[in-house]
Amino acid sequence: MAAVFEGMLEWFPRRRPPPPRTSAGAHSIAATPAADGVDRISALPDDLLRDVVSRLPVRDGARTAALASRWRGLWRSAPLVLSDADLRLPPAELEPARAAAAVGRVLADHPGPFRAVHLTHFSLASVERERDLAEWARLLADKGVQDLALLNDSSPIRGRRLPADILRCASLCRLFLGSWTLRDTTGAEVFNQLKELRMFSTDMSDGFLDHMLACSPELEALAVIVSRMPKRICLRGQSLQCMLLWMSAADELAVVDAPRLAETKASPSSIVPSVKILALRANFGVFKEVNMLPSFLRCFPNIDTLHIESAIDGEAMGRHHAKFWREAHPIKFLKSTVEKIVIHEFRGDRSEFEFLKFIAKHAKKLQALLLVLTREKFASAEEADKITHELWAIGGSKWGQQMFGVAVGA
Repeated sequence: MAAVFEGMLEWFPRRRPPPPRTSAGAHSIAATPAADGVDRISALPDDLLRDVVSRLPVRDGARTAALASRWRGLWRSAPLVLSDADLRLPPAELEPARAAAAVGRVLADHPGPFRAVHLTHFSLASVERERDLAEWARLLADKGVQDLALLNDSSPIRGRRLPADILRCASLCRLFLGSWTLRDTTGAEVFNQLKELRMFSTDMSDGFLDHMLACSPELEALAVIVSRMPKRICLRGQSLQCMLLWMSAADELAVVDAPRLAETKASPSSIVPSVKILALRANFGVFKEVNMLPSFLRCFPNIDTLHIESAIDGEAMGRHHAKFWREAHPIKFLKSTVEKIVIHEFRGDRSEFEFLKFIAKHAKKLQALLLVLTREKFASAEEADKITHELWAIGGSKWGQQMFGVAVGA
C-alpha cells in the first residue's frame, strides 16, 4: 500500500518549501564575488540568462532586475515560473490577502509566456479570492500558461465552480485541478498540447470529462483522485496511455476508443480490483488483439461478469490461434471469481471456439455461459444446432446442463 500511495503522490504538483531565512550579516555563496572580481555570469548570452532566471523562485527572479542594467529586462523576457509557495514568507504567510496581492502583481506585470503557475498553498474559497481568481484566469489564458495547478488549500469545496476562463487556456500541457466543482464547458478551447490532466477532490458533471477527452487529442495521462464522478466513464483518446482512478467510484468504466491504453500490461500499478462487471471488444482472428487480451484481463482480478463482443472490423477472421490459447497462462478471475460470461456477436468461427476451450479449462466457478449469435447465424436452424453441438463438445459434461445459453443478438 505504501508503494501505491507514493505513486499516487507523483500525480500532485511538487511543493517547494520556502527559501531559508538567513541571520543578519550572513552571506550566501551566490553573493560572494569571484576571487578576481570578474562578473562572468553577466557575460553569458541573453538566452542562457533568461533560462537561469526562469528557474529561480519568482521573488528572486524578479529581484535580478536590480543587479545591473545588464539584468534589467531579463526577468520580464524569461518564461514565468510562479509558485505561490515562493511568496509565502513572513508575514505574508499569515496574511492571505498579501500573498494573493503578490500573485496578482506578478501575473499582471509579467508579459508572458507563463511556463508554470502553481497556486496550491492558500485557500481560494473566499469572496475576495473568487474575484482575484477570475482575473488571474483571464491573465493565464491570455499569456499562454503551459503548466497550471489550482488547488484550494482547504477542505473540498462543493459548489465553488472553476472559473470559465481556465478552460480557455489552449496552451496548456499539464493541468491539475483540486477541490473544484466542474460543470460548464461552454467556450472551452481545443487543448492540442495537453499531455496530463489530474483532478483531485472534484465534483464533475456527466459531460465534463467527456468534453475534456474530446478536446484533448494529445492527452497521455489522466488521473481522477477522491472525486465525485459520473456513473459512466467512457475513455476515448488515441494518445491516452495511463489512467489512475483512486478512491473515485463509477458504475461503469468503458474503454471505448483508447488503443494505447488497451495495451496496458498487468502490474501492481495497473490492477483495478474494484471492477466487478467488465465489457470489451476483441477480434479473435487477429493475433495482436488475441495476444493483448489475457494481459488486459489480468488487470481486473475480481470480475464476476464478463461481456465480450466478438468483432470482425479491421481485419478478416482467419487464423484460430489454437496454440496460443493452449499455452496461455491462467487468468486469476477465471480461476476464482467469474460466474457469468456473455459473448456477443458470436459467429461460430474456429478462433472463437479456441477461446471457449481456454475458458472451459480455467473457469472453475463459472455458472452461466451465454452466446449471443449474429442474426444470420441464429436464422439458420442448422447453423445454430451446429454451434450448440460444438459447445457441448467443449465442456458440456464438465459444466452441467443448466450452464449454456444461445440467443440472437439485438
